[in-house]
Amino acid sequence: MDYHSVLNKQIRKLLPESYLKDEAMLRFLESVSNYYSSIEKAQKLSEHAFTISEREYQEVNSNLFKENEIKRKSISEVKKAIGSLAPDSIPDLGDSDDDLITIIKFLQQQIEKAKELEQQLIVSKDLAEKAALSKSQFLSTMSHEIRTPMNAVIGFTHLLLQMNPREDQMEYLKMLKFSAENLLVLINDILDFSKIEAGKIEFEEADFSIKQLIGNIRLALLQKATEKHIQLKLLIDHELPDVVIGDPVRLGQILTNLISNAVKFTKEGKVTIVASLSEKTKNHTIIDFEVADTGIGIAADKLENIFESFTQASSDTTRNFGGTGLGLTITKRLLELMGSDIQVRSELGKGSVFYFSLKLKNSTKQFINGIKEESQIETKSLKGVKLLIAEDNQINVILAKQYMKLWDVECDVAENGEIAYTLVQTNDYDMVLMDLQMPERDGYQTTRAIRELPGEKFKNLPIIALTASAMLDIKDQAYIVGMNDFISKPFNPDELHRKIALYARATVNTL
Repeated sequence: MDYHSVLNKQIRKLLPESYLKDEAMLRFLESVSNYYSSIEKAQKLSEHAFTISEREYQEVNSNLFKENEIKRKSISEVKKAIGSLAPDSIPDLGDSDDDLITIIKFLQQQIEKAKELEQQLIVSKDLAEKAALSKSQFLSTMSHEIRTPMNAVIGFTHLLLQMNPREDQMEYLKMLKFSAENLLVLINDILDFSKIEAGKIEFEEADFSIKQLIGNIRLALLQKATEKHIQLKLLIDHELPDVVIGDPVRLGQILTNLISNAVKFTKEGKVTIVASLSEKTKNHTIIDFEVADTGIGIAADKLENIFESFTQASSDTTRNFGGTGLGLTITKRLLELMGSDIQVRSELGKGSVFYFSLKLKNSTKQFINGIKEESQIETKSLKGVKLLIAEDNQINVILAKQYMKLWDVECDVAENGEIAYTLVQTNDYDMVLMDLQMPERDGYQTTRAIRELPGEKFKNLPIIALTASAMLDIKDQAYIVGMNDFISKPFNPDELHRKIALYARATVNTL
C-alpha cells in the first residue's frame, strides 16, 4: 500500500517487514498516512491563503494610497478654489486629517452667508422696484402739474402774438414765449431721460424729408442766433435723397440739441450745420451729420464727461449758460438706440465739432416742396365742426375755447367725465378732446364707457386725449381704452388744428 512519502521513509527505516503483515498495524499505518496527508494539504491551503491575502493586502494598500493621494490633491484644489473666491475669509488650513472637516464647516458658513446675502438682495430689489415706481409716479405727477400751467402760458402767448400787439408788447411776448419754451425743454429732457433709462423709447418709421427737417430746425433757431449776432449756416449735399424712412421726431430732437447747444455756447462767429451723403444703396442711405461752432470749446480732459448725465464741461457752465446737462446724454443714448454713435472734436477757446452718421431706409414717396406757415394753418377756418372739450381746469378751458373761436369751431365743455359721458349721448359731436385726469370719471373711464354704448356712432366717435401727462405708459393706456389719438400739453396749435381737421374729415367720410 502506498503511504505518505514521509511515512514510507520511516517504515523502511524503522519498522520490520513482519509487522507489515499484521492487520492492526496496517490500519494504524493507514491512519497515520491519512493524517500526514491532511496536514500537508492543510499546509498547502494555508500557504495558498497567505499568498492570496498578501496580494490582496498589497492591492488594498495600493488603492488606499491612491485614494489618499487623490484626497490630498482634492483638498489642495478646494483650498485654492476657496482662496481665489474668498481670499480674505479663507481659514488657516494645515495638512492635518481634519482639513476636510474644516473646509466643510467653512463652506457651510459661506452657504449661510450666501443665503443671508440673497435675502438682502431680494429686499434691495424690492426697494429698488418701489423706488423706480415712486420715481415714475413722481415724474408723471410733476409733469402733469408743471405742464398744465405751461399749457396756459404758452397757449395764451401764441394767441397774443396773433392779435397784432404793439412793438414793445411784441418784444415782451417773444421773451415770454422763449422763456416758457426753454422751461418746457428742461421738462422734456428729464422725461426723455427717464424713458431712456426705463427702456421705453419707441422709434417710428415714417417718410420724411431730411432737407426739410434740417431747414425747419435752422429756421426755428435762427432768431436766437441772430440775437447773438452769429451766423447759422446750413450746408446740404444736393445728392441727398428727397425722402427717407425713419423717425423724424427723434432725429429732429438730436439735431435740435446739438444746434441749440452750438448757438448757446458761441458768443461770436458762426455755427455750421452740414448734412452730406456718405453711401447710398438700393435699400438704404447713410448720411453724415456735422454741427460745428466757434464757441467756447471743451478741454481735452472733459470730452468724455460731457456725455454723462447732469454733467457739463465745467462748474461755471450752468451758471453762465444754463441747462440740465442732459441734452448730450439724451443725444448719445438716442443715437446708440438708432445704431449710431456721436463723436466730438474740440479745442478750448476755438470751438467744437459734433458729428455722427445715420443709416436710414430709402423711400419711394415724393414730397411737394414748400411748407405752410404756422400762422396760416392756425387761422384757417374749421367752420361746421362741433366738438366736446372734457376738461376740469378752467384756464385750459378758456384757452381751448379761444382757439376754437379763432378756428370757427363750435364747442361744448364738460367739467368732468360724468358730464362728458352724458353730453356725448345727447349731442351730435364730430369728436371729443378728452383730458385724462378729471373728477367723477377720469378720461380712461369715460372713454371706455362711451365705447360700450350701443351703436356704431359711439364706437367710431373720434376721441383725442389732450393731457399734460407725457409718460409713455399713459399714452399707451390711452390707446388701449379706445382713444384715437394723443396730444400733449402744452399743445402745439398747429398740431391741434391739423388733428381736428383730420378727424373731422374722417367723420364726414364715414357718414
